[in-house]
Amino acid sequence: RDWPREPVAPLPPAHRKLPDVPVLLLGGDRDLSTPNEWLYEQAEFTHHPRIVTVPGAAHSVQTRAADPAGRQAVYDFLLN
Repeated sequence: RDWPREPVAPLPPAHRKLPDVPVLLLGGDRDLSTPNEWLYEQAEFTHHPRIVTVPGAAHSVQTRAADPAGRQAVYDFLLN
């Protein structure tokens, strides 16, 4: 929980916007492998991003997190 955060390198400028489709970006607020900053950076390349951060979760928020928010976000996203 008290692991120090490392700065995230900026994305290369060669990235461009993705097709005009909805995008769900999931993350856990304790994920050491994929910093939440990346969710917001990736959202800049999409047209309709939805970002969900699961509290108390690390990596694999859909399958291993005790909080069902990641799984519920996937269900809601796919059903709408």
